[in-house]
Amino acid sequence: MTHGSPTTTAALTARAEYDTDWHVYIDDPDRGPLGYCTGTGPDEPFDPDAANRVLEQDGWRVTGPWKQTPPTDDAPFTVTVEKAGA
Repeated sequence: MTHGSPTTTAALTARAEYDTDWHVYIDDPDRGPLGYCTGTGPDEPFDPDAANRVLEQDGWRVTGPWKQTPPTDDAPFTVTVEKAGA
């Protein structure tokens, strides 16, 4: 029998940014900065389903809808994620 406190999951923000195609970035406190290519682009609109798929493939769970940010923000879209199974 093991003792200890239950594992808590910290929610993080993923952000979608466009360069030559759409990428999703997460600043993971354990693994450092992470980046994922969504496979969408060039010159295609942001595809939240493609972004969700690439995050899920690396073990992230998207916990809400993607939100469009104000034009003054660094990334045009953000979403809350957490590590799946944590």
